[in-house]
Amino acid sequence: MVLDAFGYLASVGAAVMWMPQAWRAVRLRHDAQALASISTLAYLTAVVFNALLVTYGLLNHAAPVVVAGGVNVVCAGAIVGIVLPSRRRAS
Repeated sequence: MVLDAFGYLASVGAAVMWMPQAWRAVRLRHDAQALASISTLAYLTAVVFNALLVTYGLLNHAAPVVVAGGVNVVCAGAIVGIVLPSRRRAS
């Protein structure tokens, strides 16, 4: 039970870590210049590895891992989904 609590606490930390950047991307989605400093390669990598983390968590019945990976995939995916079209419009 205590181990799960640590896992869920880590999940909250992982979610909080990504949310400010995701919120900034959403807020500035129409400002290509403001989004230019965001590394799409870094966030694409985050999507891939967190999807693997979710798969690992599902296979091992580790709910905290699934929650953390799922939140990270959503946030990183949103950032990529906002930044890439913005760069296409700017060019």
